[in-house]
Amino acid sequence: MEHSKSIVVVNAQSGSPVEQEKVPLRQKKVYLKAAGNFSNRKDVTNFYDSLDGKAWVKNGASLKMACTIPHFMGYRFGLFNYATKTHGGQVDFDFFASNIRLQQWNN
Repeated sequence: MEHSKSIVVVNAQSGSPVEQEKVPLRQKKVYLKAAGNFSNRKDVTNFYDSLDGKAWVKNGASLKMACTIPHFMGYRFGLFNYATKTHGGQVDFDFFASNIRLQQWNN
């Protein structure tokens, strides 16, 4: 049985998961980044991957994050393994960091 590795971008904003993009991986290390624009109530996040931690490629569509009241609990970012054919599998994350940095957005 051949095991292939990939980054899969899934959007479930419609209520059902929709695969937006699947990027095959041919190396063991990949860098992931989420960058949110919360200025002027834009509330949009984009997701990126990089093979070297320097050149970033955008994955999938921008995610519009609605801030609804009366019960807004916030958005969370995480990494996980999602088996699609059989139970099990594994994933190895060596590092995870969350960094909130305010910056000026050009758009």
